[in-house]
Amino acid sequence: MTKKLSVNFLWHMHQPYYRDDISGEIVMPWVFLHAIKDYYDMPWYLEKFPKIKATFNLVPSLLVQLGAYENPEVNDKFLKVLRKRVEELDSDEKAYLVEYLFFSNEHNMIKPFERYQELFLKKEDFSNSELIDLEVLFILAWCGNYLRENKTIVKNLIQKGRGFTQEEKIELLNELSGFIKEVIPYYKKLMDKGQIEISTTPFNHPISPLLFDIENGKLANHNTTLPKYDGDFKEYALMQIDSAVEYYEKLFGKKPTGWWPAEGSVSYDFLEVLETKGATWACSDQEVLYKSGYFVKEDIYKNNTLYFKDKSINLFFRDRELSDLIGFSYSGWDAKSAVADLIGRLRKIHVNSTTNSNVNIILDGENAWEHYPDNAKEFFELLYSELDDCNWIESRLFDEVIKDKKIAVNELHELQPGSWINGNFNIWIGHEEKNRAWEMLFQTKADFEKNEKHLDEEVIKTIKNEFLIAQSSDWFWWYGDDHHTDLGSTFDKLFRTHLMNIYTLMDKKIPENILEPIVETSSDNNDGFIKPAINRITAELDGKISHFYEWLGCGSMDLSKELSSMSMHDFAIEKIYYGCDNEHCYIALIGDLTNGIVEMEFSSGKKIKMPLSKSLNSHDGISFITDEIMEIQIDKKLVEKDTISFKLFNEGKLVQLLPLYSKIEFNCLKEIRKNWYI
Repeated sequence: MTKKLSVNFLWHMHQPYYRDDISGEIVMPWVFLHAIKDYYDMPWYLEKFPKIKATFNLVPSLLVQLGAYENPEVNDKFLKVLRKRVEELDSDEKAYLVEYLFFSNEHNMIKPFERYQELFLKKEDFSNSELIDLEVLFILAWCGNYLRENKTIVKNLIQKGRGFTQEEKIELLNELSGFIKEVIPYYKKLMDKGQIEISTTPFNHPISPLLFDIENGKLANHNTTLPKYDGDFKEYALMQIDSAVEYYEKLFGKKPTGWWPAEGSVSYDFLEVLETKGATWACSDQEVLYKSGYFVKEDIYKNNTLYFKDKSINLFFRDRELSDLIGFSYSGWDAKSAVADLIGRLRKIHVNSTTNSNVNIILDGENAWEHYPDNAKEFFELLYSELDDCNWIESRLFDEVIKDKKIAVNELHELQPGSWINGNFNIWIGHEEKNRAWEMLFQTKADFEKNEKHLDEEVIKTIKNEFLIAQSSDWFWWYGDDHHTDLGSTFDKLFRTHLMNIYTLMDKKIPENILEPIVETSSDNNDGFIKPAINRITAELDGKISHFYEWLGCGSMDLSKELSSMSMHDFAIEKIYYGCDNEHCYIALIGDLTNGIVEMEFSSGKKIKMPLSKSLNSHDGISFITDEIMEIQIDKKLVEKDTISFKLFNEGKLVQLLPLYSKIEFNCLKEIRKNWYI
């Protein structure tokens, strides 16, 4: 029989636990926003192609929050303010709202709405009528394609475009609460049909910490500096697993067989425990397999089985290149070219294999799509249609792949601990800020253990739940200099709130160090993705850093740290410098500039193609030259109301977006407008 290539999709659906269980308030609205945009649309795209299958990983702490949003009166800080009449808002509430109401992708979510774009360009001093338009347009921009095509109120308000009323806003929000009730049953329906599989993660998305032994942080990377600690959190790690199994069974009527451990993090001991809980398979990244002594990429296309003393578990390792192309690169391609490129890469794997093989495409199922036109609808419809037509490809579920005896088997008897990012844990441990958070966690645990015998059973149960939430990988993700968010101080406060709640429940004074922020604001972290400009600069256009002072005090972006899990070898251009003087704005691109064409794109739609050349090119107020670096000079009046981004092409193919999820904005010395959301 002709050999086949199995393509196994896993779309990971996850948000941090944003609720403070003591106050009952949900601090940030991202679960609600992704619920109306992504959680229904993703399986809906799939259902149109009955032969195409996929696995959806639904994190229990996300599902709990989805349930909360089924109530129109949910205690969500943002939605409570949004529901108010705009004339009743005080100045602080207006400022709070406006901060959130532009958290939409400018190109794909704001620009398609003429009125939203008008208000985006105005940016401040909104009248009451402008503010209510902004509120409604923000929600409409986050509504996914299913809602836009199937819900009358959404269609009518989009058609109306402006001049919205309080009554229309409330009707829209009530409709969306009712819609969220449909999300989880929809997944169950598709699972019962056999088109999708639902996997899970330890309850609060912890790197269970860190897969039972903090020393694994150093074992995965010998250069990692560990926090000061005493003891472990294995007891809580087991609770995270058990509660995930229990909650899954409650929702879906059976125990889970498949797991995407938080951040694709695995260890031998952790997987051995998962197997005892009924797991038949789990997933991680190809780098973990490589670090375990298997250096041939073809091994990730085999059925990998990890053996314990008398049991085993099947492991699936993600193809990082294909997964990251969908997550980070194809959003900048036209859909037809992107799908053709992906199918071509799959064909190459198929042709080079001697037996049946399986390709595991595993990535975030919610955050990438706002960077695609139309929430990636065209991309998915073309992709699924092409896969449907390929007679050499089978779209499968992981449980089905395990049964395919024609796929070569790779037996594993040991496994190095690691995550889906570089096969180590450095995103979550090792940096001074991350280690401070770990030390606070261990400090609070030690204080709890001293007082536990004096507490009643219900209080102990509540405290342990706070510990489970505080172990989420998300808090540690945002500490340190490897990722950037304008909401960094909010994440910091929420993490420490869970520790403070434990002391409150014990009726003990909260230690001063836990009251003190780990990060003051996101902008304080100048060793990370963004360093703001602190001086005016004037660059000499010669394609070189001509002298020490030329770019001194400029702003910069370290593209390796812009919320991407991709390692540095995936980048041609590694850094962007930017700054201005009284007449011109300047940009420098730093990295491998030996081949290609750079396209500079203005938010107004204007595009300039700039070949990499040692000759100085000048036209229409823009000059550029490339030698050791690429230097660009722009007349200041050209960018007064525009933001700028770049694309790097090589042989006609897009190879890099610059930056991935941001825009450069020249506004005195405040040059960055973020376009990445949680």
